[in-house]
This record gives sequence, C-alpha cells and structure tokens, in this order.
Amino acid sequence: MTYDGRAPRGSRDKAPHFFLSYAPAPSSGGESQGGCIPADKNVKEFYTDLTRAVAGGSGLLTTPSLGYLDAERGGPVMLRALQRCHSFVPLITRRYFADGYCGRQWSVFARRAHPKAVVPVLWTPVPTTAVPVVVKLGLPVPDPPLTPVHVDEDALYHYARRGLYGLRQSPDRPEYYDQCVRRIAQCVVQAARRVPEPAPGEAALTDLADVPDAFAASSWHPLGIAVLAPDTGHLPPDRSDTKYGAEPRDWQPFSDGLGTALVDRTAELARNLGFAPEIHTYDEAEAVFLGRREATSPWVLILDPWVLHDRAAIERLRAFDARDLPWVSVLTPLADDPQTWQARETLDARLREALPRRLNTGRAIQRGAAAGIDNSETFNSRFIELADSAAQQYLNRPSPSSTSNSASADTQGDQEAQS
Repeated sequence: MTYDGRAPRGSRDKAPHFFLSYAPAPSSGGESQGGCIPADKNVKEFYTDLTRAVAGGSGLLTTPSLGYLDAERGGPVMLRALQRCHSFVPLITRRYFADGYCGRQWSVFARRAHPKAVVPVLWTPVPTTAVPVVVKLGLPVPDPPLTPVHVDEDALYHYARRGLYGLRQSPDRPEYYDQCVRRIAQCVVQAARRVPEPAPGEAALTDLADVPDAFAASSWHPLGIAVLAPDTGHLPPDRSDTKYGAEPRDWQPFSDGLGTALVDRTAELARNLGFAPEIHTYDEAEAVFLGRREATSPWVLILDPWVLHDRAAIERLRAFDARDLPWVSVLTPLADDPQTWQARETLDARLREALPRRLNTGRAIQRGAAAGIDNSETFNSRFIELADSAAQQYLNRPSPSSTSNSASADTQGDQEAQS
C-alpha cells in the first residue's frame, strides 16, 4: 500500500492525511556511516505500518489514500499531494538535511500549513548541531485534549539514541517500534483534523525547482578545519614526496584511489553532516587556538605527524595542547606508505611529546584519533563523531571572559574533555 509516484485508482481527488518525505540511500556501493537510510525497503515498510496505524486512529478504511510516499522523487502527482496533504512527515537523518530536494519539499509545506502539522520522525541519530532548521528530534506528542499513546520509557530512550530505524531492526522488543508508530500516527491524525487542504482554484505549484531550499548552506553550523602537514618544499630529510603537494592542504595520506586531498574530502563529509566547513592551514588557525583571536566556530585539526621532525612544530603544538580546548578535535591520519610504518615508533614518540594532554585525557575515541588513524574508513567515522563532539562543546563552552587562563578554567576543561 505504498505510493510509487502514481495515485491509486479512485484516490486522486483525496488529500492525503500525510506526506512522507525522505532522503534515499545511495543505490549501490552506499555509505554505511553518517546516518543515511540503510535501504528504501525499510522506509516503504514503515510507510505501510504508519498508513495502517493512521487508518486505525482515524476510523477510515481507505488506507491507500491516507498517505503519500514519493518513491520516484518528482512529478505532478507528487506536487499535488505535497500541496494538498494535511501533515508533513519528514524522516530525519543526517542525509535528509543535505538533500536540497527534501529542503524544497519542506519549504512548500511550511508556507501553507501550521508548524504543528510537521510531524518529524527520527529515523537514524542526528546531532542537534547538524539540524539547520527548528525541529524537535524527540518522539512526537499530540496536544491536549488527546491522551498520548503509551510508549515505554525504554522505548523513548532507544528512540532518542538509535532512531525508529534502530528500533525497527531490534528483534528483542518489537512492541517498542509498534508503540512509536502508533504515537506518530496519533499526531498525524490530529494534524489532519486541524489543517484543511487548499481551497479549490488556489494556484498550484508546477515546478519544485522554483522553491528555495529550507536547508540552504547559509543556515548551517560553521566548522573550521585546520591542516598541519608539510608541503613538498618543507619535507623532513629523506621523506618521500608522494603524499604531498605544493600546499599543506594537498596532503593525501591514504591510497584509496580517489585522488582528492584529504581536507577537501573532509570538507565534503562535513557538508553532508550539516556543517559549513572552512579550510585553513595551522598557521591561519593558530591565533584562535592560542587565544589571540576569539573562536567563532568549533574546529577539527588534522595533523600529519611527519611535520613534527621540526622542533619548532612540536613546541607550537605543545602550546596548543596546554590550553585544553574541548571544542577542537584532533585527528592524526597515518599515511599508508612503507616509510611511515617503518618510522611509526619515532612518530609516536613525537606525538606524545607534542600532545601530552590530548593523549592522556579525555575519551578513548579522542585519544585514539589523536594517536593515529591508519585508513580512510576509520578516519571518516572518527571525524563524524568528533566533529559533532567539538560542536557540542563549542555550544556549551563558557563565555571567553570566564576562561582567561585561570586554574578554574583548566579544571573545567579537564571535566569537559572526559565527559
């Protein structure tokens, strides 16, 4: 009972109770990280479950006309459903907010309906810093006088931590998924009773491309990405130049065949997470790291340990490390060439000297990322988690006036790093 881009016979003139909006997963060779929808099959099955629950909650039996799923992304039937539906149900993932098509659907509905007619469903975990619009990520709750469908406390906990897709995949407590679906359906039914469809003769939208993206990059959260690596003119003695270019940002530690500099690929990954990245060299970022210029965003520092052959570089990093900035995450990719593996012990010793605090305090994932990452897959997953961690720490940081190199500020920093 899913829409495939064509209206069921006899239902073309019925406004859907809900419009299910989602960002599809890659068709092949897809990503397993970053919160993308693992398979559209699961989305379609959820759509069927929600349709049945809405039918039960509304007392209507014509379930095919209750909802609309844009499985083929586009077309006049989709536009008609979007402009006439009573509620909008976005499946929230990291990928959703990077999809301009979904952003335009959001804009269309937001223009014509009350905000409470948006019933967001957390499909996979999304950090609040990756959400460019105002949206509640908790399980929806109907307004009084309706009594919310009962949902166990454990179900609410796992919904917040794993999303509805995670609950759906859990074989242990299938009733948790069912409870959440019925609660969502209850909110859809309530919205359907509140929001009328457009009046006959109202101007119809003919092209979704004419609508602005509600998730435009200008509303994304900024993220600084600093790179500290040699260029071909400043390599350590006898270091091969195969991983380097004319600038530090040209550094490519991993031989994965993509032919793109690591910081450029990292910036693209940041955009997929809802950040607006800005790439800088360490020289450009150092004033922020040492407190000479106020921070206006969280940061990620990507460090090549080969740069530490220079004693001055070690001392500069020690000054950075001593400030203990929880809103700066450090990742140290280890190049996958034989020379790096042969020098591993020496590189490890230099890192311990340059980053003693980073390598001895904080969470294990933070210590491990600073100590060395030896492949691109691990780098991507560490970046996803640590970029969000830096953003959360940045949002929760004390005001600059309360952190002026005092002992109390250092103590607070230690506590934040280990949280």
